Amino acid sequence: MNYLCINSIQLLDTIKNRIMDLQARKYNFMEQLFEIEKESILEALELTLKKEREASLKISTADKKVLDQRLESYKNNPDDLLDWKDVENEW
Repeated sequence: MNYLCINSIQLLDTIKNRIMDLQARKYNFMEQLFEIEKESILEALELTLKKEREASLKISTADKKVLDQRLESYKNNPDDLLDWKDVENEW
């Protein structure tokens, strides 16, 4: 077997183990959730997950700039629109 093939196999094994480890950690975490008796701990965990979800939904500054430009263009020319069916038929 050549060196590249061996490294590819090792990389795949490493990725597989990390995925399995992550799945095992999630399962263990879920088991621990069922044992929580203090509402404040559960609320703290919920808040942490909510913040993480919100952070993942944020758009970049560059994307926000593009959206702002498009919104401004629409405000300045509200009748300058294309019907989706027309666009779809042309493409």
